[in-house]
Amino acid sequence: MILRNTFKLGFANASNIWKLLLYRFLCLLCVLGLTTVIAWPIINVLIKDNFFINLQKSFEEMIFNINFEKLFLTIDKVFKNFAEIISNHGLVVQSVLCLIFVVVLISFLEEYASLSIHDCVGGYMSSLTKYSFTNCYVSNFGKSTLLALSKLITSLPINLIIWLGSYFLASTLYAKIGVFAIILAFFLLLMFVSLKHTVFCGWKPAYLIHDERVFVSLKRGIRMVLKRFFRTFSGFLILMLSIFIVNIFALTFTVGVGLLVTLPLSTIMIIIFEQVVYRELLGMRYYIDAEHIISPKKLEQQDSFSKIRDII
Repeated sequence: MILRNTFKLGFANASNIWKLLLYRFLCLLCVLGLTTVIAWPIINVLIKDNFFINLQKSFEEMIFNINFEKLFLTIDKVFKNFAEIISNHGLVVQSVLCLIFVVVLISFLEEYASLSIHDCVGGYMSSLTKYSFTNCYVSNFGKSTLLALSKLITSLPINLIIWLGSYFLASTLYAKIGVFAIILAFFLLLMFVSLKHTVFCGWKPAYLIHDERVFVSLKRGIRMVLKRFFRTFSGFLILMLSIFIVNIFALTFTVGVGLLVTLPLSTIMIIIFEQVVYRELLGMRYYIDAEHIISPKKLEQQDSFSKIRDII
């Protein structure tokens, strides 16, 4: 039911795909411009060592011949080549500082957009009102900044641990068990990403709906999700697997062009799923479209009904 409502709301809010795509394109230009200025000595060294030429060749091979084992080996080769170049030129510290700057900047920019989309989706679900992305962006700028700062010490370190841990696990075990290391790392990545999303999925909806402080909203969101943890976790597993399949399909059959649509769509589907889950847990009525209104029972009512049914 929750997944079905999520997909229906995804079609109703499809216009946000283009807004998010344009926003990310502008952010990409901003990040590239700032990174070029700050990291020019590193970029100059990479150019002299033909890193970008080799990266382009690797990317072309990856696009026209999708093979998961080859994809991992290509990423591993690019990563090790980059590490070797900056190590040989004594630019490790500068590279780490630039990487931290880029990660923090992207995290903030993404958080501004994410909370704005949450507000747009929440407005539609509450009253069938289609909010302007720009208005939501401006009105929630302060709240988004506080949330982004909070995520620097909560979910961002967890994301880095999950993704880097999966990479190093696959890289370490590949020499011993081959392609099975990649399969194992993928399933662990899928599971831990779904687990992380499950734990934090109530944070932003609670932050907007109850208009409370950041960590009060985090505590409220986690407390609500724990009441239906395994159901929410299984829903996220299915959603994440679906997102992976759709993006791989777009990468394979459209030579990567389809990712311009599927990547923003993936973000929006996760946002909608979080809104649906939290409203279902809270027992809040919400619209799917003009003709369909969902009126879930509160958890206390669901639990009471379940106990009576078991007694009968």
